[in-house]
Amino acid sequence: MKKYLLWLAMGVFLASCSEQTEKGDFKIDVHLNNVPLGQVFLEELTLQNVKVVDTTAVKDASGNFSLKGMVAEQGLYRIRFADGKNILLALDAGDMKIDGDYNNLEKITVSGSEATTEMQAFVQDISKKAMVLTEEMRAVDSLHNIKAPDSVLQTKVATLQKNEKAFQQEFFDLAAKTKNPANAVFAISQVSDPRALLENKKLIADIKTRFPKNELVKSMIDKLTEMESAATGAAGGEEAAAVKIGQEAPDFTLPDVSGKMVSLASFRGKYVLVDFWASWCKPCRMENPNVVKAYQQFKDKNFTILGVSLDQKKEPWLQAIKDDGLTWNHVSDLKFWESAVVPLYGIQGIPMNYLLDPQGKVIASNLRGEDLEAKLKEIVK
Repeated sequence: MKKYLLWLAMGVFLASCSEQTEKGDFKIDVHLNNVPLGQVFLEELTLQNVKVVDTTAVKDASGNFSLKGMVAEQGLYRIRFADGKNILLALDAGDMKIDGDYNNLEKITVSGSEATTEMQAFVQDISKKAMVLTEEMRAVDSLHNIKAPDSVLQTKVATLQKNEKAFQQEFFDLAAKTKNPANAVFAISQVSDPRALLENKKLIADIKTRFPKNELVKSMIDKLTEMESAATGAAGGEEAAAVKIGQEAPDFTLPDVSGKMVSLASFRGKYVLVDFWASWCKPCRMENPNVVKAYQQFKDKNFTILGVSLDQKKEPWLQAIKDDGLTWNHVSDLKFWESAVVPLYGIQGIPMNYLLDPQGKVIASNLRGEDLEAKLKEIVK
C-alpha cells in the first residue's frame, strides 16, 4: 500500500454519467469535538505520492478550522492530524462541512459533498465488517494454537476464506456502481489480491469509459496495465520483481523490537520467508493468519520468518505483532516508505514476501494464502 493506497489501500452506470472535471475553488469547514490543538494538513493522495495542499492549525477548544484551495477535478484527499488520524475525502469544487467527534471519526457527518458522503458511508460499513473478519481470523488462530481437530479447523478456514472473498467483493461493488471517480479508484486500490484485480477486466474497462478524463483514473489504469505486463512476464518465466528467483537475496541489517541489529544473512542455513508488511496495511493484517498457519506447521523443519515492517511508529508495530500472534523475528527502521529495504527489493506494495533457501537464494516470491503452505510442503522436508 504505497504512500497510503494499496499500490498506494455496484449497478453499472453508463459513460454518459456526470464526471466532475471543471476547475474550481473549494472550502472545507470542520467542527470536531475533542480535537487536539496543533497542525492539520490537507493532502492529495495519488498512486505515486502524497501532496500537501493546505495546512492550518487548531488553536482553541472550539474544534473549528477551515481548509481551502482549488481542484482541477474530483480527487482523493485526506485531512491528516498530527497523531496520524485522518479523514478521507472525495473532493470536488464547492463548499463542504464536516461535523463530529475526534474520538469517533468513523461517524462524522458530511454535507455539501455527495462523493465524500458516499465514501464515508462505505468506509464505516467496511470498518465494521473488517472488525468481524478480524475476530474470525483470531478464532482460527486460536484453533491452531490449541491444535483443534483437522475437521474443525478446515471448516473454520473454509468459512473464513469465503467471508474474505465476500469482503473483497464489496470493493468491486462500490467501484462498479459509484458515479464518483475518486471513490472508484479508492475501492479498487484497496483490493488485496492482484490476481482478482486483473481478472476484473470488464469492470476496469467500464471505469475507464465512465471517467475518461480523470487523471486519478488514468493513473490507476496505467498501474493496472503495468501489473498485467508484470504478471504476463512472470507467467512466461521472467520474474517481474526487482529481486529475481535464483538470485541471492540482498542482505540488510535493521533493528529488531528491542533495538538489536539483525541481519538477513544471520539466518543462513534455514529456509526463510522475508515478509514485508506493516501494522497500518489492512491486506497485510488479513494475510497474517495464513502466515501464522504456515509458521506453526513448518517452524520445526528448518524454516523461519523474518518480518520486515514499513511502520513509522514503534507502538502500533509492536501491538500488531502481539494482536496477530506473529511469534517470529521482526525488524524495522521505522521509516515508512523511506526504509532502506524499499529500493533494495524494489517494493511497490505490501504485503510482499520472498522465500529463500538455506544458501540465501530466492526460490519463490509473493506467496499468498494457500500458495505459501503448498510451496513449503514442496520444499521443506
